[in-house]
Amino acid sequence: MSKRHINKVAVIGSGIMGSGIACHFANIGVQVLLLDIVPRELNDAEKAKGLTLQDKAVRNRIVNDSLQKSIKSNPKPLYHPSFASRISTGNLEDDVAKVKE
Repeated sequence: MSKRHINKVAVIGSGIMGSGIACHFANIGVQVLLLDIVPRELNDAEKAKGLTLQDKAVRNRIVNDSLQKSIKSNPKPLYHPSFASRISTGNLEDDVAKVKE
């Protein structure tokens, strides 16, 4: 029986469980693509900055906010803060094709 090495994973859903799973994979050296839905409306901060629903920062707000919340939680989900660089984020409309990579 041959061993299979997993180098990349995609996690769909960035809530508590999805972000936690992404962090666990990052802890063992795996590159992670963490995806979530696109927001339906701007928040007040985005409106104040003049952003639109087409801006990448807005489109990835849910996934980025969820990941940051997870990283800041206690106990820490990452063995070392630098492991967060193994996690890339995106959304299900723009980035789902990256799952094939």
